[in-house]
Amino acid sequence: MPKGGRSVKRSFLLKTLLVAALAMILMLPVAMIRDLVAERQARRNEAVSGIAEGWGKRQTVAGPYLAIPYERHWTVVKRETVDGKLREIRTERSESQVVRLPAASVEWTVDAEISEKARGIYKARLYGAKLQAQGAFSLPARAGLEDGASRYKWDAPRLVLGISDPLGIRAAPAVSVNGRNYDFAPGPGDSALAGGLHAPLAGLQTGREQKIEFSLSLELGGSEAFAIAPLGADTAVAMRADWPHPSFQGRFLPAKHAIGPKGFTASWKISRFAAQGAGQAASCAFPCNRMGEQISVSLIEPVGLYQQLERASKYGFLFIGLTFAAFLLFELLRRLAIHPAQYGLVGLALAMFFLLLTALSEHIDFAAAYAIASFACVGLVTGYLVRVLRSAGIGLAFGGALAALYAMLYALLKAEDYSLLGGSLLLFGLLAALMIATRRVDWYGLGSPRPAGSG
Repeated sequence: MPKGGRSVKRSFLLKTLLVAALAMILMLPVAMIRDLVAERQARRNEAVSGIAEGWGKRQTVAGPYLAIPYERHWTVVKRETVDGKLREIRTERSESQVVRLPAASVEWTVDAEISEKARGIYKARLYGAKLQAQGAFSLPARAGLEDGASRYKWDAPRLVLGISDPLGIRAAPAVSVNGRNYDFAPGPGDSALAGGLHAPLAGLQTGREQKIEFSLSLELGGSEAFAIAPLGADTAVAMRADWPHPSFQGRFLPAKHAIGPKGFTASWKISRFAAQGAGQAASCAFPCNRMGEQISVSLIEPVGLYQQLERASKYGFLFIGLTFAAFLLFELLRRLAIHPAQYGLVGLALAMFFLLLTALSEHIDFAAAYAIASFACVGLVTGYLVRVLRSAGIGLAFGGALAALYAMLYALLKAEDYSLLGGSLLLFGLLAALMIATRRVDWYGLGSPRPAGSG
């Protein structure tokens, strides 16, 4: 091979290594932009938490259940022999305890209206929910605890309703037990719960076996998510909300649900067998052994803003790598050199796209922000290449290919369940295009004079 051919091969190899190193260096600004996205997301979460502090956080409603305080008194008899005589020493003992009785059945109806409140440029999804519940307790005589060896003193039962963030209670809740109205008092009235309400049921007798029917209603404000811990033996929940993107989570999924552009409806039915089985693995007593087993609905965006930005930044290396590969291929096929500094400037312009997208999308719709950022970067790179390559046609061709790449990335970002499939097909197609474009390249004879008549 002539020396000139070896020199060209060596220079092209060095150029390829230099461009690859430059592409890796350009990953630093892309990584910095990814860190910026994470920082902005953390700031957004702080703003949402601040809004929720004044309205209501993620709400979990537990119960209701009956808490029946009592005192147990008993006598401990100890026999001792003193001076040869057998004596009995009687000691009175007592303890205070609470019997907690879950509802035999409870039906919940939840009607939620969603709104957004802003703090600066950040918005939080809030809801105002109207809750109604009705059901019954099966109360055994003296809570099934009395025995002949002890004496019991029963206090008035309390209807306990757990609410994770009582700040969200909008109006005085109403409760009716056996047709009689009672008032809720602040606080759960039971050490087993951290927050909530309780209604002292004065006048309700616990000495006989009976069925206790109840109904209650309340208005509750919260944000981001709503959950019910089904403490009853048999629980049914029907929920409606005007949000088209619910995420059903928790231990129990809905038996039926319908989702439309104006909102969703969902219903759950949990039998005593499922509820008791769910709580068997817990080591604590009722109700804490059932608090982790919830019906939960999160109000989400199908693809959130910062999730899209983070995913977009992951394609930074692909954009820069493909562009540089196209430049190298152009140099190889057209014998026109592009300086490494020009590679670097184009790479910085591509990295700037992600910064522009992040900044714009916090103020305007993501689609509009994407269009503006991509148009700006494609226009900048195209105009630059027209001058560098001294050809309007080639520069516009590069710009068109870059615009198509941005369009395909946008489609991938909007895909929820098919982004991996779409990305794989895109990479396969690009690899196929590269192989087709270089199928006639004589890599061994790179830089050598072409034989006469070769094409």
